[in-house]
Amino acid sequence: MSMRSYPRLNWSYPEWAGTALLFGLLLLHPLVNGFPFLFPDFWGYSGACPDEMRSPVLGCAMRPFTWIGGNWAYAAVQCAATAFAMVLLGSRVLERRHAGVLCAALLASGLGLFSGWVMADVWTLIGLIGLFVIASGHFHPAAAGLFAFACATHFGNFPIFGTVSLAMLPLVRERAGYAVRLAGCFLAAIGLIVAMNLIGGQIKFGSGNGFVFVAARVLHDMPELLELKCQQDPDYRFCRRKDEILAWSAGNHQSFTWVGLYNLGLSWPEYNRVCRELVLFSLRDLPRCLYDHAAAAVRNSGRLLLFPELSNGFEPFGPDSFVAEDLRIAFPDDVAPYLNSRQASGALERLLKKLDAPFIGLLWLSIAGCLLAAATGWRRRRDDPLILLALFALIALAANAFFMSNLSGVFGRYQARIAFLVVFPALALISRWAQGRLRPVVPAPQAS
Repeated sequence: MSMRSYPRLNWSYPEWAGTALLFGLLLLHPLVNGFPFLFPDFWGYSGACPDEMRSPVLGCAMRPFTWIGGNWAYAAVQCAATAFAMVLLGSRVLERRHAGVLCAALLASGLGLFSGWVMADVWTLIGLIGLFVIASGHFHPAAAGLFAFACATHFGNFPIFGTVSLAMLPLVRERAGYAVRLAGCFLAAIGLIVAMNLIGGQIKFGSGNGFVFVAARVLHDMPELLELKCQQDPDYRFCRRKDEILAWSAGNHQSFTWVGLYNLGLSWPEYNRVCRELVLFSLRDLPRCLYDHAAAAVRNSGRLLLFPELSNGFEPFGPDSFVAEDLRIAFPDDVAPYLNSRQASGALERLLKKLDAPFIGLLWLSIAGCLLAAATGWRRRRDDPLILLALFALIALAANAFFMSNLSGVFGRYQARIAFLVVFPALALISRWAQGRLRPVVPAPQAS
């Protein structure tokens, strides 16, 4: 098959009906909540175009929809994209098998919480599904488009997608075509980011605040670094309010990102520069310091991989919160509906906290199931899409946990957002095994 040829989608009633069903199941989550789920920086994803701190691509892409339909339009578009990716996986790779399991995995993994959230998190899952469709040998421009767009929506997706892409290279059949197509997707993602930033009159690839997130993680894991820095350079900007900064990063270290900005009186470029100085200082004593960073990286990755709380990020935000203030500025008609939602009342967080332990247990069992399937079915990995998907899910979970926990922080939502990826193949493999066990055995005819 040439690089430009591929089977068409040829969708018919099962695919369109499946898309509608999955879309409804996903949208049901924000409907039951009473409003799409929100987070303090939701505006950077739903309407700022381009947003300098979060996602210029998602902010600009969603702005026409939110201008017409507000945050409900955002949730609807995101749910539709998620449903489309799931049906693409089910029809193109799995040949319309396991439709019931697909719905069960959606509900069990809490996927509707993330597709109905005004955040970029679910796009990591969408992009990984697109990547798997390509890696399994079922390339289509729709899968490539999902992958490229998802890659551009969040800074953490580049290293995650890049690592998973490379790890899958030995497992694919047509390696050269696979590599060329993915290289094109990554270039398209970079071009998309640059194009969206051009709307704001700037030519740049990043958001200019990456060192702030890394410094927050470094301060949380190795607070003694600031003490050493201040001993060697008392004029360093953070030394003036050292105790406050250590307190900000000690608990929820992501609060250092925003509380520090608002309380230190620095612009984003200056804040990023001061944080860069601290990050570079943490690398001063090579190679000994690499051990400290490696130990922290392993610890953070393990915590995020094995203990992702489903409730993380869904806390209530009241009338005096940043969420309510941004709604009053950008979507004044949405203030009252949000404040009447289950998230704002705290009922959603209370429910999800009760589900944290069962969710983590489900994730552990799914990981164990995928590991067992990968070990016992290794020789069939190229011929059995479920075995290949189980391998892919394990690689994706490990890469996601490593990069997100160490570039941003150990926040459960970063791992919970892709739980579907490991829950679905585990449930599908169990379902296939059970069907094989229950199928009646027809005795062979005896020779006369």
